[in-house]
Amino acid sequence: MNPQLVQESLARVVWSGAGLDLTLGNLLLALALVLGGGLASRLVAALFARRIAPRMAASRQTRELAPRWIFFGLWILFLLAALRVLGVPLTVFNFLGGAIALGFGFGAQNLCSNLISGAIILVARPYKLGDIVEVDGQAGTVLSIGLRATEVLTYDGVNLLVPNSNFLSNTIVNRTNFDRSLRGLVTITAAYGTDSRLVDETLRAAAAAHPAVIQTPGKAPWTLFDDFGDSGLKFKLFFWVDTTRASVAATASDVRHAILAAFREKNLAIPYPQLVVHAPK
Repeated sequence: MNPQLVQESLARVVWSGAGLDLTLGNLLLALALVLGGGLASRLVAALFARRIAPRMAASRQTRELAPRWIFFGLWILFLLAALRVLGVPLTVFNFLGGAIALGFGFGAQNLCSNLISGAIILVARPYKLGDIVEVDGQAGTVLSIGLRATEVLTYDGVNLLVPNSNFLSNTIVNRTNFDRSLRGLVTITAAYGTDSRLVDETLRAAAAAHPAVIQTPGKAPWTLFDDFGDSGLKFKLFFWVDTTRASVAATASDVRHAILAAFREKNLAIPYPQLVVHAPK
């Protein structure tokens, strides 16, 4: 192969306009920077995830997000280098910014907003992996926190992809931000004539027997004699559940089974709805 011919081919201008003379050599070099830079960025991010991230004294979500930011940061640098090789001045982005805003409208704006929100979430940590959050009235567990969106698994088994900007612009309830306990509630009615103190004791004992119910002072099960109902005495049983061991719904179901068995054992009656009708003579 003739080196001079190769050199002349690479120096040949393939496009000219807007004050730029794009040669074949510059085009190939820019393409190599974009493709090779993307591959190199991915390799560096993967190496960081395998070798460095596990040793970091940081949260799990930080260790998972850091390689992604490294990849995008390095790839953007390679992209800027490719533009420099092509002779494209960075001031062109002043024009492109307006063109993108005009062409893509709110789509590009929302994408940038979600990416920036992802970085803020990484630093501020309003929630973390495994937290139970409530989004738009739906409660679920945070499975992953990405650059653009957060994945939440609801109790119905539905995966929600929530844009990161929603977590910063809307009110989000984090039920387990400080600890992994949630409060459960069981309501029950006992027949009139029943010993109310015995009902209290039975309800607390049924909840305390469950392994997921917390027994520490301040969070031990407690009862409330709520009201005198039409058919019986109304009680509420409150208890705190360690959600790392069981869900609140499953624990409440188990506690109801235990209450029913205890009521039968102690001959405590649960009344049927009653309606007394007085007929005129």
